[in-house]
Amino acid sequence: MAAAALVGRKAAGDCCKSYDAVPMLWPYQFPECGRSWCPSCWNSSDVKSLPVHTFAALGYAASLAVSSPKALKPQGTERRLDITRHAGIASNKMLARAKHGFRERVVDLCPRINDWEEYYLNDDAENVHARVYKSSQAQVAVVSFRGTQATSAQNWEIDSDIIMLPVELGAPGQHKAASSTANVHEGFYLELQRVLPHVRKWVEGYIEGTKGLFGIPSYWKLVFTGHSLGAALAILAATLAEAEGWARTPDAVVAFGAPRLADQALSDWWESRDLCGKILRVAVQNDVITWMPFVEPLQLMDIVSYCLENPMSCLGQLANGPKSLHPSERWAHVCPKSELLVPGAMKGINSQMKDFSLLGGALAHLIGNALFGYAFGVMNSDIPQHDAYCGLRHELFPAPNCTATEDLEDVVCFGLSHDPNGTSSKTCHKNCCDDEYCSVWQFMRNGQCWRGRSHQCTSLHPYAAEVLAGQRVH
Repeated sequence: MAAAALVGRKAAGDCCKSYDAVPMLWPYQFPECGRSWCPSCWNSSDVKSLPVHTFAALGYAASLAVSSPKALKPQGTERRLDITRHAGIASNKMLARAKHGFRERVVDLCPRINDWEEYYLNDDAENVHARVYKSSQAQVAVVSFRGTQATSAQNWEIDSDIIMLPVELGAPGQHKAASSTANVHEGFYLELQRVLPHVRKWVEGYIEGTKGLFGIPSYWKLVFTGHSLGAALAILAATLAEAEGWARTPDAVVAFGAPRLADQALSDWWESRDLCGKILRVAVQNDVITWMPFVEPLQLMDIVSYCLENPMSCLGQLANGPKSLHPSERWAHVCPKSELLVPGAMKGINSQMKDFSLLGGALAHLIGNALFGYAFGVMNSDIPQHDAYCGLRHELFPAPNCTATEDLEDVVCFGLSHDPNGTSSKTCHKNCCDDEYCSVWQFMRNGQCWRGRSHQCTSLHPYAAEVLAGQRVH
């Protein structure tokens, strides 16, 4: 409402109409407003139509897990992780940090499986990370590539290296005419080479710390997955596994928010070998990254020059969405018919330039927040209904309100986290927080800093009685 007033537009009664009146300033699509307020937010497709749909939830869980800190439960002294080794995490769970708005906690994203072995296949010098999970119980192994980290200069350098590099893939198959060479995103290809030998070594045979020296059995399922940069690396790794004739190639590739990583020749090569049934590209239509690289360098320079010379006109176009900007035709997605659209919660950037928002286009790309991005999309699609492995469900994400007792040790609200090492009321007080859903308190008990909830909760933490009795520090 305030934003509408600031730009001189009349707010029309309720928040839904106000939201629609100021498209650039508030990109979030309130689901309560109905689907007519942001039609492109709700574009979705049927996951059952894609052959590897039963791996989608598992791929999502692993893609979020690899994006979380390397050691959610640290075990001993950390050492360099630029070699293939056992992760040394004893929980046997696929742990990750999941969010609902500003609230965050560590969760088990794959609760049906409790015998995961986890391995690191990293190159820390270039900040390229992959993790591998294997379960004897489920007879499945997952190689998950990490996406771009916002604070990593190396990752941004990889993403921005959009020179096309010719890559020899070998003879195409018989299912479609195709070239044996494809022009590939140079940054993605060169960085993959830093971890791909580790991946092949793990898939085909020996790795340090295993209980037995063997590759992935033929009767197990092997999945490559990732989000953003990780999705590009997963697709390229699967491509090279097929091209190089690995003894074990992936049964499924599940890519979330994948940018366009090559020209049409790569997609033709996949189709010629009848490989498109192995890939599932999950996308939110308004995710700007799925249209990257978006424009040609010269076109981008023209846009910048126009905005410098005509700033007001440029801002007006940004607010309403430019109508003449089209994605570059040099780049193409692999197997376009293998794309699964899931709902979004943001106005963003799509090929039709409808429901346009630069901020929304970036937020729609995030993977771990149940209010928007791919967490919202996966949970509001039919992916959980066809989950063959994990038991992925809404309840795993931090709840938007206090309706049940929950372990508070890993809850974070508005950036404040529990400090179990607090030794005084003053230090314990620093990490108290009141969020709009439920107050979270910290208090001293037996010389230690504990957490509890306010009396507004319907179910109280075991120590809430002491909080209400006046022992809280906030």
